[in-house]
Amino acid sequence: MTNIPVGGIKEIIQILPPKGSHYPYRQKVLQEAIKNHPDMAALPFLLHIVMAQEDAFQQLASLNSTEKKKITLQETPPFIAITNETLTQFQVALKTICQKLKSIFTQEIDGTADHPYHNILSIIATIEEKSQDQITLKTLLQRLLTLELDNIAAEERIFLLSALQVTLHHAATQLEIDKNYQLRERDLCPCCKMPAISSVLDNSEDGLRYLYCSFCETKWHVVRGQCTECMSNKSLYQQRIEGDKSPIYAEVCDECQTYLKVTDRTKTLLADPFIEDLLTLPLSIRLTEENYQTFGVNPYLL
Repeated sequence: MTNIPVGGIKEIIQILPPKGSHYPYRQKVLQEAIKNHPDMAALPFLLHIVMAQEDAFQQLASLNSTEKKKITLQETPPFIAITNETLTQFQVALKTICQKLKSIFTQEIDGTADHPYHNILSIIATIEEKSQDQITLKTLLQRLLTLELDNIAAEERIFLLSALQVTLHHAATQLEIDKNYQLRERDLCPCCKMPAISSVLDNSEDGLRYLYCSFCETKWHVVRGQCTECMSNKSLYQQRIEGDKSPIYAEVCDECQTYLKVTDRTKTLLADPFIEDLLTLPLSIRLTEENYQTFGVNPYLL
């Protein structure tokens, strides 16, 4: 049965997998953020990470095209099956990201003895060594997929999570889901069973609210005016940084003491849920201090 809502909206498609790489768009958002927030030293580093992710995405796309494989899809959620092929693709993504970053950081160091990127190159070398051992790599992948991040070295997390994000994001672009599919469970991504980083509102979906997966970047529909955690609509309100013109705000629920950010892209061309989340860290800190928690995950922050 087709979802035909009232109010002039033609239809509500429950699940919207990504149609291609989102990393070029994220690069543009980061470049704009660097101009507007020159004091945020982490942004240029993140730009390098995203550039490396685009290389990895294109490498996976090339392999999938030439080898006519290797993504196994399931008929019911989670639609992306985790197999040995996933491990191979994760290894390719991780290797490509490490190679790209080594090239970038080596050029930026340019003989500077005390440049902080020396330490990052050492971390990357350690990751590359680990990635050659299939047992170690499989263990890392399993921990990442279950978000057991305490068992992964803190300095290695962003590189490993970036590779996982590319792997799942690329897999999701291969999905073809019936637009009339009726989604039953909405707490986790129907494609990869990861949590959402935020809600998003887009003109292309008539401003409907979709949860946005923190890894494969699939969007799945959830009605407005309802907590995405406990589904209550009794004590839901918005919080934002006073005077801030950011397109992102927090939807806070007093029933379950949780919040999830909302990225409103209906009035701006450049707003990425991952980068906007970083730019509104003061809001996250304030809500945490007020004893609210979020189940959203940002791979670029961990």
